[in-house]
Amino acid sequence: MREEKNILNICLKILRTHLSTCLKFMSAAQEEEHVGTKRALLDAAAALFAEKGFENVSLREITGQAGANVASVKYHFGSKESLVDAVVTGLVSPVNQARLKNLDCLEREGDPSVRKLLHGFFDPLLTQLTASALSEQLFFKLMGRLVSERSYELPEILMAQFHEVAGRYVPAFQQATRGSDPRHIFWSIHFSFGVMSNVLMHGDLLNKISKGLVEREEMERTMERAIDFCEVGFLNGSQG
Repeated sequence: MREEKNILNICLKILRTHLSTCLKFMSAAQEEEHVGTKRALLDAAAALFAEKGFENVSLREITGQAGANVASVKYHFGSKESLVDAVVTGLVSPVNQARLKNLDCLEREGDPSVRKLLHGFFDPLLTQLTASALSEQLFFKLMGRLVSERSYELPEILMAQFHEVAGRYVPAFQQATRGSDPRHIFWSIHFSFGVMSNVLMHGDLLNKISKGLVEREEMERTMERAIDFCEVGFLNGSQG
């Protein structure tokens, strides 16, 4: 009798172990599925926002492209607006963090020039491109739309980051321009955003307008041209 009881206990232990393993496996599989669905929604939304704009995309379009249902948006994000915020934050937050790291490096080297500061500010866009699931064309379209369509209603976390970035870069640009009025620096940064927004969103337009005279080129070269232009604005205004 005792031996039968011991055998039963052993069997129950084995059963519990197998059951626990199965539950863990199912939980991990469900978690992986949830993560996959969330990522698919973010990628689909980013591509559609880039192509059509933030206001012109429906939840059904997003879920259709992601292979999910409309309820999954509510489950993972709560609303379309929260999904927009998640896309924007995922795109911009790494850029702002890289801007601050770039400035740290430049300041350790000592007295960065306006050109180096502009590179520190805008180069992270190209770095983020390589980490994005979007094509180059869609990535830059989305960044351009962000500046032109959503800059006035960014998520709080991004507004806090932009305040920090401005608080670091404005004094650095002032020093690089020998004490320019901070209002001039803010205007120069504002105009530089406008230049970059146009370059990012309408990279092929110049080729069409010039009827092929201006050839398409690598984005790195186009960014250099834009920085050439922005640099002059910072320096000329500082002399006025």
